[in-house]
Amino acid sequence: MSRTRPAARQRARRIEQGLCPQHGTRPGPAGRCADCDLDDAIRTPTPVPAQRRPEGPPRSSCGDCGARIVLNGRAIEDGLCKLCREEAVALTAPFAPAAAPHNAGPVTAEQQTCSGRDGAVPCGRKPLPTRSVCGIHRVQELAGEVA
Repeated sequence: MSRTRPAARQRARRIEQGLCPQHGTRPGPAGRCADCDLDDAIRTPTPVPAQRRPEGPPRSSCGDCGARIVLNGRAIEDGLCKLCREEAVALTAPFAPAAAPHNAGPVTAEQQTCSGRDGAVPCGRKPLPTRSVCGIHRVQELAGEVA
């Protein structure tokens, strides 16, 4: 009982001075001190929202270039994006004629290979129709990896 009297006096003194009765600090505009708000936050943590799954078909990463792809059609079988699948077909059948786009002009020597580099080795892939780099190097450009 001897401990409760000094605590009660201290509490009464803090109330007279306009301080928080528990912590002895100045209350904020809402009338509560920052320590009381912190105590409440520790006692009742905010709930973590459940992670949502996207609707629609499952998604994955391309097995070659790492681009994010939707798994449907042939991507389910080989795990590749369309550009990497076409490149793989072109590499396995090097003598098969590729379908040329209708509005494409004559192919110059600069357009026959990608201008990107795989480390110190120049890239030997075919560039995209509207770019000077292949699909893999274009993904890297968009990711900010290649200057």
